[in-house]
Amino acid sequence: MNGPLAWARTALAAAHPRGGLADRVAAELRGRLPEDHLVLSSHLPRDGGGRVALVVVGRERVIVVEPRGEDGDFVCYQDHWYRRTAAGATRAYADSPSLRARRDAARIHGDLATGGEMNVQVDALVVLTRGRAADVGSSCVPVVVGVDALARALLRMTASSPERTRAIADALAGPIRLALS
Repeated sequence: MNGPLAWARTALAAAHPRGGLADRVAAELRGRLPEDHLVLSSHLPRDGGGRVALVVVGRERVIVVEPRGEDGDFVCYQDHWYRRTAAGATRAYADSPSLRARRDAARIHGDLATGGEMNVQVDALVVLTRGRAADVGSSCVPVVVGVDALARALLRMTASSPERTRAIADALAGPIRLALS
């Protein structure tokens, strides 16, 4: 690929050595989104708090995606996730995917602010790649089912220019900028 984002894809989108669901979803998204969208898997924010599974820089906004690859019918009640079974419901996750996505979005927003892009909107969502959303209405972030639905949701959420995407990517990857008066 040639163009303003070629350097960013090379510098920022290196696959995480452990691979995994985030890398597979990222690879599928790269084939479904326009070239002016940057898809990063296993991004390491500057705060040292661990990797963020999936970050999509889409023109005027950044979307943090928490992918979940388990089978089943999922219910989210006040950000507590359960798997619905014939016998009732069992706790699906010790760490809520919706709360993790929201926390990771705040971390990415912090990186953007210290990188000189304070006014970038950062959203979060959860994607269920194999499971079904039985009742996820009380999730603090949107929940989508499947990578196709994720790509459609991302395209609805983003609009602007490749130059803006590059500026946002610079803020994520570059050194911390200090405001001098």
